[in-house]
Amino acid sequence: MPVLVEATAVIVRAVVIEQRITGGWRAFRDCLPTDQFCSDDELVSVLLQSPDAIAPFVERLVAAGLRFDWEGPYKDIAFADQKRGLITPCDWVAFETVNIGIGGTPPCVAICRHAGSQSHELRAPEGWSFQGSLSEAFGVEGSGPAGSSG
Repeated sequence: MPVLVEATAVIVRAVVIEQRITGGWRAFRDCLPTDQFCSDDELVSVLLQSPDAIAPFVERLVAAGLRFDWEGPYKDIAFADQKRGLITPCDWVAFETVNIGIGGTPPCVAICRHAGSQSHELRAPEGWSFQGSLSEAFGVEGSGPAGSSG
């Protein structure tokens, strides 16, 4: 299933949360700097409006047990930007833009999905609506895959 990308999203492989973080999902949620996150069975998207919030959040995730190196490869954590696409190329996540209107018509939002996933049910933070969103205010770039290999 695709997860929403707005501003900068920190993308985490869902399976590693239980595998690598002592305390699993509860401990992961304690690391979150915002309540703007969504998940499916494969990915978690944490939406951060301030670039300054990224490094401290990633440091907390690494301290909790996730694997990340700023130089790559990106094993557990990746970044995507609603305007620029996938910032950290890796083989487990794909960035796309999709129409969310009736019958696949506009408006369009940026999403990430687990590589190879064909699900189309968008996951967004609780209470999210296109009206008033960053997707509405700033739009998204591109159409179709913007990068998914690395």
